[in-house]
Amino acid sequence: MPVLFHWLSKTAIMGITVCLVIIGGLSCNKLLLGLNQNVSLVENSDTYDYFETLYLYGEAGAPAYIVFKDVDYTNTENLVTMNLIASEMATLNSTVLAPVYSWVGTFQNYITAGKIWSDACGSADVSYLGFDEQMANFVKIKIESECCQSYGICGEQYSLDVIFDDEGRVSTTRFRFQH
Repeated sequence: MPVLFHWLSKTAIMGITVCLVIIGGLSCNKLLLGLNQNVSLVENSDTYDYFETLYLYGEAGAPAYIVFKDVDYTNTENLVTMNLIASEMATLNSTVLAPVYSWVGTFQNYITAGKIWSDACGSADVSYLGFDEQMANFVKIKIESECCQSYGICGEQYSLDVIFDDEGRVSTTRFRFQH
């Protein structure tokens, strides 16, 4: 009788098969689906950069994004302009479904010390920090917190919309909306 038909061999083969199926099932959520269209483009071209940014930052969430990259977030005028962009987009009723999820207005409220939410949200503590440290603290404000529940300052919902580089600086942000 061949070795493969022995009961011990059959049990070992079945055990290995079950382990491989379990490992395969558990690793399915780690696989990236689809082909990255950048394989057919010239590196450092505008189209390549566009698809690279879209691929990196646009794979989850609402179906439309505005991505802000290489913006000086420490410049107050830039934040005002970004807030204006979100407000104006929300008025485009024929193409954009409100709300436009923008972190800017909520963030500006968060860093303003001396307001009614200042104690609950720690605004006085962060008002002296630099922008990157303020943002790092902002995206950690839990939805269940008093700051969010009582004053509407919820940073956790924007945690995937703010990308930090290796040095902890904000490198890219995005607004989310549906169209």
